[in-house]
Amino acid sequence: MSPLTRFLEWLYGEPNSVAGQGVQSSVVSTWPWPAWVMLVLFLGSVGLVVFVYVRERIEAGRATKMLLLAIRVLLVALVVFMLYGWMRHRYRTDLPDLIVVVDDSASMALVDHYEDERLRAALAKRLKAAKLDELSRLNLAKLLLLERDHRLLDELNERYQLKIYWLGGTARAVSAEAAELPQAVRRQTPEQSASRLGAGIRNILETQRGRPTAAVIVLTDGITTEGRSLSETADYARRKSVPLYVIGIGSSQPPRDVRLSDLLADEVAFAGDLVNFDFKLSASGYAGKSVRLRLRRENSSETLAEKTETLGDDETTASVRLSYRPVEKGELRFVVEAEPLPGEADLQNNRLTQTINVRDETLRVLLVQEYPSFEFRYLKTLLEREVEQSDPTRQSIELTSVLQEADRQYAELDKSARAVFPVRRDELFAYDVIVFGDVNPAFLSRSIMENLAAFVKERGGGMVFMSGPRHTPLAYRDTPLAELFPVELSSASVPDPAINLDRAFAVQPARLGLASPQMQLRPTLSQNVALWRDLPGLYWMVEAPDLRPGARVLAAHPTRTGNTGQPLPVIAMQFVGGGKVIFHATDETYRWGRYRGSDQAYNQYWIQTLRYLSRSKLLGGSRSVEMTTDRDEYRRGDVVLLRVRFFDERLAPEQDDGVAVVLEREGGTRRQVTLTRDPTMRGVFEAAIGDLADGTYRAWMATPALEGQPPHARFAVVAPPGEQARLQADLADLQRAAKTSRGKYYTLDQADRLTRDLPEGRQVRIESLPPEPIWNTWLLPALFTTLIASEWLLRKRVGLL
Repeated sequence: MSPLTRFLEWLYGEPNSVAGQGVQSSVVSTWPWPAWVMLVLFLGSVGLVVFVYVRERIEAGRATKMLLLAIRVLLVALVVFMLYGWMRHRYRTDLPDLIVVVDDSASMALVDHYEDERLRAALAKRLKAAKLDELSRLNLAKLLLLERDHRLLDELNERYQLKIYWLGGTARAVSAEAAELPQAVRRQTPEQSASRLGAGIRNILETQRGRPTAAVIVLTDGITTEGRSLSETADYARRKSVPLYVIGIGSSQPPRDVRLSDLLADEVAFAGDLVNFDFKLSASGYAGKSVRLRLRRENSSETLAEKTETLGDDETTASVRLSYRPVEKGELRFVVEAEPLPGEADLQNNRLTQTINVRDETLRVLLVQEYPSFEFRYLKTLLEREVEQSDPTRQSIELTSVLQEADRQYAELDKSARAVFPVRRDELFAYDVIVFGDVNPAFLSRSIMENLAAFVKERGGGMVFMSGPRHTPLAYRDTPLAELFPVELSSASVPDPAINLDRAFAVQPARLGLASPQMQLRPTLSQNVALWRDLPGLYWMVEAPDLRPGARVLAAHPTRTGNTGQPLPVIAMQFVGGGKVIFHATDETYRWGRYRGSDQAYNQYWIQTLRYLSRSKLLGGSRSVEMTTDRDEYRRGDVVLLRVRFFDERLAPEQDDGVAVVLEREGGTRRQVTLTRDPTMRGVFEAAIGDLADGTYRAWMATPALEGQPPHARFAVVAPPGEQARLQADLADLQRAAKTSRGKYYTLDQADRLTRDLPEGRQVRIESLPPEPIWNTWLLPALFTTLIASEWLLRKRVGLL
C-alpha cells in the first residue's frame, strides 16, 4: 500500500468491514493526459515562479523570499493536483488464511522432566492461570493459545481468516465459531495412536489450493511415526509460498522412565515355602539414581518384601529377586512394583502381577539308614514334629523310617519306624521324597534298587543321598543307583578312618546354590551369605572331584579342590528323568542345629529341601506345560523371549537343550529353535530370538512330544514404531522444517515474537465499492485560499504591496 493511499485512508476513514474481511484502497486519475505531460507542466510552473522572483530582485530578507517562494510553489502544485482529477477506488477484500496446526498424538500427553525447577514452577504457574492442569506437551501448546484470555487467538482472528487443525493420524479441522474456539481448544485430548506430521501438513496445504495462505503455525513435538517427517514436507510448503512457523514443544532427551518386565514365579507353592519373584528392571534417564522395589498383596498396602536398586544407564537391564514366604492358603495375587521417581513418563510399566496357589499338603517321606547316626537322629526328630503352617494340629510330613540295624521291637515301639524297606514298586511310589543315608546295599536287592531308580526317573520323585563312612556312596558304584548320583563314584573317596579330622570347614554356597530356593535361609542375599559363612563348620566329607554331565554344585569346600582345580562339592544336584536328586558329601549337617543355640537354620534347610524335591506334588491334575512370550507384539528389531515351562517337572526332558520349538511366520517359512534350561529351574526352558521380519508368528513345541495338542504361542512383529516407542521430541527436524520453508522456529520462551514475525499475506478482492473523487474535495479549495491569504499578508507586512 502506497504512502499516499495510507494518508488518504487516514484522512477519509474506512467503510465498515465485516468479520473475516477488510478494505483496500487505490488512488487513480481519470484525466486522460499522460503523466509526463503533467510533470512538464508542473516543472514549468515551478521554473516560471523562480524566474519571476529573481527578476523582481526583492529587497526583503532571504528567509522571507524563500517562504514566499515555497507558498507560490505549493499553490502551483495544488492547482496541478486538482487538474489531474484524482479518484479514490475502494474494494472489499477477503483476509488471508492463517493455519494453526496442533499435534494431538499420544506423545503429546508426555510430561517432560525439567532440570530447572524454576522453569517448571513458572510454567506450572502459567498453566494454573490458564486453568490447565499438568505439564503435558499438549497443555503447553494450549497454554500459548489460551493464556491471557486467549489473546493470541483473538489477535490472529482479527488479522487473518483463522483455521485450526488437530493433527495426529489425520488432520481434522476444528469446526467452531471464533467465540467458541477457546473452549474447543481446551477440550482436546492427546489420544491419536499415530503421528503423520508430514502427510498431514501436505494435505492441509492441498486443501488450501486457490486460497491466499499467509503461513502455517505448527505446535508439535516433532515426533513422526508414519510417513514423511515435517522437514520432508517443508520443501512442498516453500514451493507453495507458505512458510512454516514452528513452535517446538517437549524435550529432545529420552523420557525418564523405570520399567519392570518378565516376571517369573512359581504358580504353586507350599505354605511357608520361600517363593522367589524374579523380574527384569530397566530405566532411562535415571542413571545412578536409586529406586525402591517392593512386593505386596493386591489390594493391600502392606510391604511383604522390598529392595533398593541403583539404576544403570539406558542400555542396562538388571535381574532382581524379591522373596516371600506366604503362610495363608489359597489363590493369592501378588504385585511387584517400583515406586515412581520424579519426572517419570509412564507409570503403567512400574508394576507386575502374579497369582500363586499356596497349599499346605502333607508330604510322605521315607528315611533310610543302617545305624542311628547323629544325622539320622536329628533329621528324624525334625520330621516327626513338623506341623502344617495353617493348622498346627496337623503334621505336614508323614514320616516312615527304616533303620537296618534295629530289631523288630524298635519298629513296634516307634510309630514312624518300619522293619523292612518297601519291596513293591507301588509301595515305594507312594512316597514323595526318599532320604537315603548310609545304607548297607546287602539289605537291598537289585529289584529294590531298580525300583528306587524308577522312583526318581519315572515317578518324578525326589531323593537325597547322605554320605557316610561305611557304604554311601562308594558301595553303589556298580548298582542301578549309580546313575542317580550327581558325582562320578569311580573317582570318589572317603577319608582314612585313622586320620584325626580336627579342622572344621565352613560350607561355601555357590552362586547357583544361593539362587536355589532350598538354600535361601534368610530374606536377602547379603544376609543369606552371612548366615552360611557363620554356620558351624563340618569335619568329615567324601571327596568327589568329578561331576556327572548336567550336575550342579550348590555348595563346596572353601579351600580344597580336585584335579581340575574346582572346589570339592559338598552339596550337589542333578535332574534325572522326571525327578531331582540332591547329594550330600557329608553326614554332619546336624551341626547346623547348634547355630547360636537354635536349630532354626538346620530345620529350615531340610524342610525347604524336601519341599523343593516334592514341588511337582502340588500340581495334581492341573496343566503341565505352557509356552509363553514376554509380549504379544514386538517392534522390528526387538528380541523375542520364548519360554516353555513344565509345571510338572517330571515331564521336563533330562537334557538341558531337550526342548525344540517350531517357529512359523504366516505365509512364510518355518524354522526350528532350540531352548535351553534355566540353570535354577528344572522345568523352565528359554530362547531369545532376534532379527525377525514383520508379520504374525506361531510357535509350538515339537520336542518332547506330549499327548494332545502341543503348547503353542502367537505373537506379531510390526513396524513402524508406535507413539510410545520414541518419546523424545525431534526438535532438530522442526528447525530444518522452518528453515526449508522460509519460516521461523521458536521455543516456548520465544513464542511471544510470533505475531510480530508473521507475514501480512495477500488479500483477495471480493467486491468493488463506489469510487470517491478527491480532486474537488472541500479541503483543497480551503488549502488554496489559506495559501493565497498567507502570501498576501506576508507581502503586505514586508512592504512588497
